[in-house]
Amino acid sequence: MEKKFCLLKKSDGIRGEIGKKKIYEITVSGNFLLTSWGMAEKVSRQSAKQWFATPAAAAQAANVKMYEKLGKGYELAYTV
Repeated sequence: MEKKFCLLKKSDGIRGEIGKKKIYEITVSGNFLLTSWGMAEKVSRQSAKQWFATPAAAAQAANVKMYEKLGKGYELAYTV
C-alpha cells in the first residue's frame, strides 16, 4: 500500500514575499521511500530514494522526515 504526504512552506526571501511556496513530498510504498522537494509551481523537482529492510522501517523513516519538516515551518497540505 502506498501513502503520500505533501507539505508546503512559504518560500524564503523575495519569492516568499510574492506568495511563492516550497513543496516537500514523502511517498512510502512497501520498503521504498521517495522524497521530492522544490518550488511548488514547478513540475521538475529534486528527489531522493531509499530502500529499507521492512515496510515498517520505511513508514517510520517517513514519519521522522515529516515531523522534521513540520518543525521547520512546513504545513501538511494533504495525505493520500
